[in-house]
Amino acid sequence: MVKVRFAPSPTGRLHLGSLRTAIYNWLYARHTGGRFILRIEDTDISRSKEEYVLSIISDLKWLGIEYDEFYRQSDRFEIYRKYAERLVEEGKAYYCTCSREDLLKRSGLTDSQEVYRYDGYCRNRLTKPDLPYVIRIKVPENEEITFFDHVKKELSLNTKELDDFVIIKQDGTSTYNFAVVVDDAEMGITHIIRGEDHITNTFKQIIVYRALGFKIPEFAHLPLVLDKDKKPLSKRLGSIDVEYYRNRGILPEALINAVARLGWGVENQEVFTLEELIEKFDIKGLSRSNAVYDEEKIVFLNSRHMKILDDDTLLKHFMEFVSSSNLPLSGKMEDRIWLGKAISNLKNRHSTLKTLYDEILMFALPEVQAEKSILQEIEALLGQENLKNAYLEVKKLISSIEDFETIDRNELEKNLRDIARKANINFADLARVLRLKLCGSNKTPDIITVIYLLGEKCKKRI
Repeated sequence: MVKVRFAPSPTGRLHLGSLRTAIYNWLYARHTGGRFILRIEDTDISRSKEEYVLSIISDLKWLGIEYDEFYRQSDRFEIYRKYAERLVEEGKAYYCTCSREDLLKRSGLTDSQEVYRYDGYCRNRLTKPDLPYVIRIKVPENEEITFFDHVKKELSLNTKELDDFVIIKQDGTSTYNFAVVVDDAEMGITHIIRGEDHITNTFKQIIVYRALGFKIPEFAHLPLVLDKDKKPLSKRLGSIDVEYYRNRGILPEALINAVARLGWGVENQEVFTLEELIEKFDIKGLSRSNAVYDEEKIVFLNSRHMKILDDDTLLKHFMEFVSSSNLPLSGKMEDRIWLGKAISNLKNRHSTLKTLYDEILMFALPEVQAEKSILQEIEALLGQENLKNAYLEVKKLISSIEDFETIDRNELEKNLRDIARKANINFADLARVLRLKLCGSNKTPDIITVIYLLGEKCKKRI
């Protein structure tokens, strides 16, 4: 059975690069009928924060990315220690008491310089020292390490490029490259899908796998996600974390769709439902080329998903967005039936839930506050006698409507067009002055939809 994991470090919010890794692992698990693990890699205690753990979990829940198992590395320090001590007993690792000052002195470097390689001074130590120590693994000398990667194909490195790296730090906690191997082996991980920045780590981890006698999983190292300037996506950009898109009113289905396509896809298809992504995703289809992040593409795909989602699901997302954004449900918005009708009638005009909310609010409030320029335009239009007469006829018509809920929209349009024709004016001019009066804006749906959604408020606004 396929078993994969998403293993973020809680040192910041979930950004799109990490989200892509989560999505690919989750899709592959669901595609193969396997299991998806969320593992919080918080061995760096000084930088890890609980608020980011909660944020990551919240973002995954919002996206609908459900995990089958959950772990924290900080709960497993004793397990890592046990395996490290076993390696020492087997002569595959050793205690090292060398300080940074010792390494500088032996290498002839100054205090301002950095020591990049350990010289193996303690490699033959046989007993546990009384001084503070770390545990280093014995890296095989001049050995070629080769593995097959589902994206990069065959990759190799000679161990002479590596030194005896630390697996247990002086404070007793595990280093990343040791902890992940123990975790992946104990948790039965079969495939590791992650960024190509981990390739060097993979060679080190293979050394640990072999030393511990664990089966080595399959690997797929993803290429970079670049910005429009073809530079690696930077966390400094405020628009690359999940929270940004969540607050903007992007649908979870659309964000998953957009991010999944940053390095994967099928020919002649751009919009995917979650079901289609699960059905079609396979690591064999992962691209070897860097992907380019495009915020406009995310918004475009969101507009497509808003159109294809059924009204009940879109209403659910809308309510969640309003709640999480602390936006008021003003006026008619409190009527869930009316709100559903408004969403159904207006969703095709919008690319985010935020702009949809703004327009619905315009229809929901009892009154509209028109800007001075709008009032001046209305005055100018109604200064035309024929248009003014037609407007007054429409006002009578609207005043005579007893039930806007059961109004025949085709019949209403016919009546408005008849009024325009009899007044010898263009219907578009009549619709324009009605939009301005009823909504305080000319950027509205068609005038029939405007009247239908405003209902009784038309009588007051007109």
